[in-house]
Amino acid sequence: MYEEYWGLTEPAFGLTPDPRFLYMSRGHEDALTMLQYAIHRNMGAAILSGDIGLGKTTVSRKLIELLDSKTTKLVLIVNPVLSPVQMLAEIISQLGGEPAKTRQKMIQQLHSMLLETYARGEKAVLLIDEAHLIKNAATLEELRMVLNCQLNDQFLITLLLLGQRELREKLDKVPALQQRLSVRCSLDPLDVVETGELILHRMRTAGFTGERNPFTPDAIYQIHKAAAGYPRMISTLADHCLLMGMGQKLKVIDAYLTHDVVLQHLGAAA
Repeated sequence: MYEEYWGLTEPAFGLTPDPRFLYMSRGHEDALTMLQYAIHRNMGAAILSGDIGLGKTTVSRKLIELLDSKTTKLVLIVNPVLSPVQMLAEIISQLGGEPAKTRQKMIQQLHSMLLETYARGEKAVLLIDEAHLIKNAATLEELRMVLNCQLNDQFLITLLLLGQRELREKLDKVPALQQRLSVRCSLDPLDVVETGELILHRMRTAGFTGERNPFTPDAIYQIHKAAAGYPRMISTLADHCLLMGMGQKLKVIDAYLTHDVVLQHLGAAA
């Protein structure tokens, strides 16, 4: 709606997890590197935790983008509210198999499939997004059993768990799985400098070619403060600012406009 006015070729602040728009803060870059390391070294299990709106899902989509589809068999589960048997069946199905009728046979089937994957020189990766939604401790225990598919010197599958911070509390109740977490990383809110860099990065990705960030330092400070450094909220406020700025025919987004947008947003949230 405002793209042409601000010199963009597409929306800059959509809320879908498009990896092109991922701003690689130090924290996001570290998290991505650690997840890649867990896969490369066949380290078993890894966890990425953080509050809602910090970019966990977008990091996972960037990770998927970087994986070699020719040498990686990816199982992606985005709705993990599954029973133990349903979880096994979903893993087998995404690996290309027809799930057996019983749990015991499915475990044997999965082990055979992972051995075949290894023999072809491929890596198997099980990525579970929103893993904090797993309600059944037995399902977490089943994931621990999946990790028992291993050789003497390495795991046959890498389990990546992404979720909000309560995921760590749930894992504490399943010590056998928690102890298999070889990589643990988390995301924190951005600082004010990173907030400005995120806004400019997303605008550049959307086609902005101006020399300077159209958001003034004071405007960035207000957005950062109102959003508490959470990328999703930063994007929402920046999006509203661009829309209002177009309506007022502004050339830059200043603190006065940002102040009004924040008040409107907080009022709507209340």
